[in-house]
Amino acid sequence: MTVVNVHNLHKAYGTNVVLKGLNFQACEGEVIGVIGKNGAGKSTFLEIIMTLKQYDTGTVVVFDEDIKSLSTNQLEHIRKQISIVLQPTQFYATLKVEELLRLFKAYYKSPIDVKKIIADFKLEAHRKKYFDKLSGGWKQIVSLAIAFLSQPKLLILDEPTTGLDPHMRNILWSYITNYNKTVGGTVILTTHNMDEIEMYCDKVMLIDNGINKRFDTTKDILDSGYTSINEFYLAKVTI
Repeated sequence: MTVVNVHNLHKAYGTNVVLKGLNFQACEGEVIGVIGKNGAGKSTFLEIIMTLKQYDTGTVVVFDEDIKSLSTNQLEHIRKQISIVLQPTQFYATLKVEELLRLFKAYYKSPIDVKKIIADFKLEAHRKKYFDKLSGGWKQIVSLAIAFLSQPKLLILDEPTTGLDPHMRNILWSYITNYNKTVGGTVILTTHNMDEIEMYCDKVMLIDNGINKRFDTTKDILDSGYTSINEFYLAKVTI
């Protein structure tokens, strides 16, 4: 099943053209990395998929719905099936981890037991700690746990492992890949870590100056003569 289908997407801010005809497709169960230097258009692209930003021309279909033709209520229905974990993670400083999970469980009207989430994400030792007292890595783990409470069909991650040590990166990726395998959910993420793209992503899209230079499986990219995704990235990005 196709979850996201984008064709000839254009977006400009005044005279600054950010996206110049992007084509993209994400299917159920895929993990897709979106890479490119800062300012390439990655965040704008993801915000459009999230239905948070309007675009100029092209077609964006999410869950078989052309989002440009949807009413506000219909867009809200789409958004409820998407969870987002942003890189700068901040929540209420006065709430403890378990309180945050219960708050979002009520918000999402989630059937998932908070105790199960705490166990699944190894949060027992942290459940009574205030969120703002956690390390950056555990903040990201809690953010991911909150995202899973909504049982999303589409999970969008913006540089989820930035600033994390290798141990915490592995923990975070174990949860992402487990979600992908057990639920069949689709994951779209941005990262500057090319090793993560190579290890965990089924496909990768390289955006450079608003154009997708290549959208392909990681296997096909490596089979086309590159020794690593990092080598591919450096060869294709405009300096």
